[in-house]
Amino acid sequence: MKNLIFIIFLLIPYSIFGQAWNAVVTPLNEWVVDYDPLFPGLPSEIRRYTFSADSVLKDGKQYHELIYSKNMSGGPWISEDAFLREEQGKTYKWLKNMPEQLIYDFNFGIGDSITGGVNVNQATRYVTQVGSIQLLDGVPRKSIEFSSVCGASQWVEGIGEIEALFYSEVFCSLWDGAPYYIRCFSTNGQLLYKRPNISGCYTTAVNDLPIGSVSVFPNPSADLLYLELDNEALISNVMLYNNLGALVLNTSDFSASRNSLDISTLPAGFYTGLVHLGDGKIKVFKVAVAK
Repeated sequence: MKNLIFIIFLLIPYSIFGQAWNAVVTPLNEWVVDYDPLFPGLPSEIRRYTFSADSVLKDGKQYHELIYSKNMSGGPWISEDAFLREEQGKTYKWLKNMPEQLIYDFNFGIGDSITGGVNVNQATRYVTQVGSIQLLDGVPRKSIEFSSVCGASQWVEGIGEIEALFYSEVFCSLWDGAPYYIRCFSTNGQLLYKRPNISGCYTTAVNDLPIGSVSVFPNPSADLLYLELDNEALISNVMLYNNLGALVLNTSDFSASRNSLDISTLPAGFYTGLVHLGDGKIKVFKVAVAK
């Protein structure tokens, strides 16, 4: 009977386990982009983008200003004259003398569609796949893939468009090129994404994330989870994320002799764990909780 319950949870869409999102619009996020490239890898300049720490009131709503710097070591910051806000998994953009535009909606499912409002010649994009993707921190984030007459594209929770910075509103318009190809993405000083086949990130991220794997048993588990590490490494902290990327457990309260973790209060589902060791390294594990 217990195995049957676990199989049922395998079939339940992960979206029912909660509504928690990694924020796109936050000054903790930083995008390093190739600006106005002749072709990918040969930009006219490289820029760092982030958001202002203070919010700005526009048409009765609070936005953060999109700003950039041409100096990789920080500042001076220049306004992009664009303002963005988030609400329940949706990201909106405000430009002067234009109506507010929805550019991301991470509540989308297969068959949903989006057409931007900047250019009437834009193609409609249809959702073809919804799943999850792991970045360099090993934490799963929601991924939405699209198809249109102009080709495929992908949104990643917390980043937005994975290929180019906030490209949704100009996708497949009369001018088909993207002026902002994402080179790297980091949040709170931690490098999470690096575009393949580039020579350097030029990011201020300081955490290179030396990540390895850790064995856990039993898996699936209902109450106590045991962590098996090489060389008797000392665990300083364990963080557990559900498969929407929401932090659900953050503890240093476990048995050092058995490296056991109490997960009895967690609902059934799939989780990703980050084990922080005393030497600064991070280990990753996957576990299914079955009740």
